[in-house]
Amino acid sequence: MSVLQLMKGRRNRLLVTSRAALSDWLNEDAPVFGYLLKVLLASLLAMWLSLRFELDQPRTAMLTVAIVMQSRSGMVFAKSYYRLLGTLVGIVVSLILVALFAQERVLFLLSMALWIGLCTAGSMVYRNHQSYGFVLAGYTLCIVGLPTAISPELTFNIAVTRISEILIGLICATMVSDLVFPQRIWDAIQTKVRQRFSDFSDLLRTTAQSSVSTKSSKQVLLRFIGDIYSLESFRASAIMENDGAKHNRLRISEMNNEFMAVATTFHALEELLRRQRNNGHPEVGEALTAMYRQLSEAITLDGKSAQNEQEAALVTKQLNSFRSTFTQNMTVYRIQLPQEMRDHEFLDFETGAELLQRLADELHAYAVTYSSVNYNEHKSATEEMVAPPKLEMHFDPVAVALAGVRGTLTLGIMTALWLLTDWRSGIEAITIGVITSTLFATSPSPNQTIKQFMVGAIIGTILAYICNFHLITQAQGFLMLALAVTPTILFASWLTTKPSIAVVGSGIFIVFLMHIGFNSAYNANPVTFINDAIADLLAVLVSGVMYGLIDISSSAWSRRRIASTLRGLIVSACRSPLLMKRVQLENAAFDLVQRAGSAQRVAQEQDRLVIDWLLSTLEIGHAVIALRELKPEINHPYFSELLLTSLEAIAALYETPTEGLRIKALKAIENAIENIATDISTDIAMPEAAHQLRRQALSMLHFIHSALLDKESVLVTKEKN
Repeated sequence: MSVLQLMKGRRNRLLVTSRAALSDWLNEDAPVFGYLLKVLLASLLAMWLSLRFELDQPRTAMLTVAIVMQSRSGMVFAKSYYRLLGTLVGIVVSLILVALFAQERVLFLLSMALWIGLCTAGSMVYRNHQSYGFVLAGYTLCIVGLPTAISPELTFNIAVTRISEILIGLICATMVSDLVFPQRIWDAIQTKVRQRFSDFSDLLRTTAQSSVSTKSSKQVLLRFIGDIYSLESFRASAIMENDGAKHNRLRISEMNNEFMAVATTFHALEELLRRQRNNGHPEVGEALTAMYRQLSEAITLDGKSAQNEQEAALVTKQLNSFRSTFTQNMTVYRIQLPQEMRDHEFLDFETGAELLQRLADELHAYAVTYSSVNYNEHKSATEEMVAPPKLEMHFDPVAVALAGVRGTLTLGIMTALWLLTDWRSGIEAITIGVITSTLFATSPSPNQTIKQFMVGAIIGTILAYICNFHLITQAQGFLMLALAVTPTILFASWLTTKPSIAVVGSGIFIVFLMHIGFNSAYNANPVTFINDAIADLLAVLVSGVMYGLIDISSSAWSRRRIASTLRGLIVSACRSPLLMKRVQLENAAFDLVQRAGSAQRVAQEQDRLVIDWLLSTLEIGHAVIALRELKPEINHPYFSELLLTSLEAIAALYETPTEGLRIKALKAIENAIENIATDISTDIAMPEAAHQLRRQALSMLHFIHSALLDKESVLVTKEKN
């Protein structure tokens, strides 16, 4: 080989390596740099406009930019909308309270405490940016109401000035986000939808190909559950971004509901196969695994998962073919089973086949909806789909009430300190205390969040001191002023891009901008600065103590309440006069766990109780709902009574889980299985439709029976513990 060829080969390899490095940089690092540039540009623009209009506190506009700026334009629009809404409500309430109690400081503060409690509770009830709107309505009362309570004659001027500063911040954030290196949330939705379908296909193929007992997919399943709610949040934000999101919102929502059903059926099937591998007849396990592998082949293309909507359309055809031949294949495998097997072993096969068929049907529906989404073409209003069931709100009212009490107590403590000591920085302390007690109420781990915020507050205080007394004093003109604040803005923004320490960046941003020394004129004073810094840190400390004392997220008490509420869903599914739908059960169970924060802490041992009860609720709840749907179709008094007895025994067990009630439920189910099986085998003249309904009921009863016998079930392990 000549030297020229060697040099050419090296050059080609260098070009390939460079292109790969450039591609990685554009996908991973470039968006971060773009985000930092947008935050800096929007902050400086807000500062310049505020100074140009001679507003009292340009830092309020800059703080607004820091709070609402997100990596995606749609999220900025949504957050800005709810910030404006929350701010307006907070200002209106401030004006009302000042008008009513301008001369009665105690009554004003009591009313304010009540309002803060209500807003904190509201932030726990609602999700995403709606929750943030309640937070804003709460602490805006502190920002506007407290100064106006001291100087009632300035009420209107203060209110107008604050809303003007906030509007400037919102306008700057939304304009810069949409015009400078815009990143559309609709693109993120497209990526997440495709990735979710691909990941689930890979998971299904991996579990189907495993011939031995596999490790539980609990963490993977919970990650998928988290994706359901993050995608719903993205969908809600994207509506404000472009027409594509508006026209496809129903399909995205329907895909969420369909995937919820797919994920929970997959878990039930996986648990049944695990029990079968551990305790069942080998031939039954081999037959179910063979059928499962056929399903895994139907959802893949040449051994690979579908990567886009066009490939999903091909998967849809394969799934349709699998479903059309499923009954025939199941009959073949049933005939091949040994005749000497006991009845319950045949039932293992029937139940597994029933779940496989349900999973195939749900996967087909999910793939059809996924393949029908077109991200580039907009449908007309007449072509839009019927709206699927919405994700309803489910929460623990006691936890919500305690969150409101916690916010009220935090305000009360800081207010008492202010009144008793006549502390000059009391308003500062109250404001930061209310912000931290409401802003982090919905965090999965408030104690950890408040610790990170404290670290950020300390760093922000140090940086603010350096900026106020060493940089701004040397600044001449806007350019020098911008250079003085730029390093901190970039540093704090960069930290917010790191999920593990994002709250540290938020703490730096909030405290730095609240202490920045320029308003309409430079007025930084060392004594005032130190007083305000102490007030901030004390307020954060008080909030942290209150989060520790009233822990409604990670305490053993809260986990027991969530577990009890999850069990209550099974009780309702068994006893409620109105038949509970599957989507209602799944939505309620997932929402409760998501709000409690356990879904984000799935790897932690202390949250195992909640996760185990969640999976047990989904597993048994689906079978219970299926039995209740079959009961009116069977329409037989004797069998209806057997099913009612079994459902009541299951309800009693989940209402008060004890070993005695578990044995009682098992006996009731065994009695129902025995009688239904006898009827199927003896009544030769039974119509095929009635025969099929009884077999479906038999399969569901057997599934519940095997789940209650499982030694790894939370119903059994709870007794051991």
